[in-house]
Amino acid sequence: MGTIIERRTKRGEVKFQAKIRLAGTPIISKVFDSRADAEAWIAAVEPEMRARSRTAAREQAVAKQVREFRDRPRIVADLLHRNLCEVTPFKKGAEAEVNHTRSILKYPLTRIHLENLTQRDVREWRDKRSQHVAPSTVNRELNILSAVFKHAASEWDIALCKSVLTSVKRPPNPPGRVRRLSRQEEAALRRAGEETRNPYVLSIFDLALETAMRRSEILGLEWERISFERRSIQLITAKNGTPRGVPLSRRAMEILRALQQIAARELGHECAVTSGPVFPGLTVNAFKLAFTRMVQRAGLENFRFHDLRHEATSRLFEKGLSQMEVSTITGHKDPRMLARYTHLQVKDLAAKLD
Repeated sequence: MGTIIERRTKRGEVKFQAKIRLAGTPIISKVFDSRADAEAWIAAVEPEMRARSRTAAREQAVAKQVREFRDRPRIVADLLHRNLCEVTPFKKGAEAEVNHTRSILKYPLTRIHLENLTQRDVREWRDKRSQHVAPSTVNRELNILSAVFKHAASEWDIALCKSVLTSVKRPPNPPGRVRRLSRQEEAALRRAGEETRNPYVLSIFDLALETAMRRSEILGLEWERISFERRSIQLITAKNGTPRGVPLSRRAMEILRALQQIAARELGHECAVTSGPVFPGLTVNAFKLAFTRMVQRAGLENFRFHDLRHEATSRLFEKGLSQMEVSTITGHKDPRMLARYTHLQVKDLAAKLD
């Protein structure tokens, strides 16, 4: 806390020395000509020091927790907490992994000692979890557990039974979702988009239908990655980790040209904008809320933004593109992921049999 000491110099002048002492931070002091100035300095500086002190205390607590997990992991939760501190933050899907890990930590499985962990414990967790979430969610969380156990064994030198997860049967995933968008629904969405206050929602909607790009890929677009001469977008950080080029249709080019003009007007530039984000200031959460309201106004049911990627992929097949050409555009590495769209080519195959 702050204190003020009145001192008299050799010349007989009265000075006021203000000192601030807080646990975990160095003592700071300053000399003033008046008590009022000293009090004002303490009032201005002390809150900032207290905030830094609290931050330092939290950092020390986290570091201590990490050291404890590193030195003597006892239960499954110890590994999951250490993974959240050291591994998860550096992953592309960090936010989703944090949420899944927090869900896992709510179950008794995480309070079992590592030496006593068995397949039966994992199976019991799997069965209980399956009562509340979809099979795909259970499998994602099993993947997280598997990755944490493997990392603990290979990087943290923590002995674990390798067969704990390898022989646990996973619930079958449901068939891939394909929610088509009818022309009437598309028109309703456009009308709803014109009424939204967010100026980017309709443009993002159109880009999704024209390019089959993911939401994260569109929201993260930068003008440096767009080539109007080559009619393409070069994605550097795609979901699967592999860069890819996305060809642009004439409609997609029109959308991007219009966005470029809007950006130039807002910045007061006479020339076209060639750098920076395409959608400046638009957060993922803000877009989610705006798109949800747009779907509700349009009166659509059971429709998500990712369904636009499915619709765009279906339209690529309907244009006559081959599976290899479509996968090049969409970035699907596994051809089996496109198997759900093969019915769109049946009529073309039948024509070839004539």
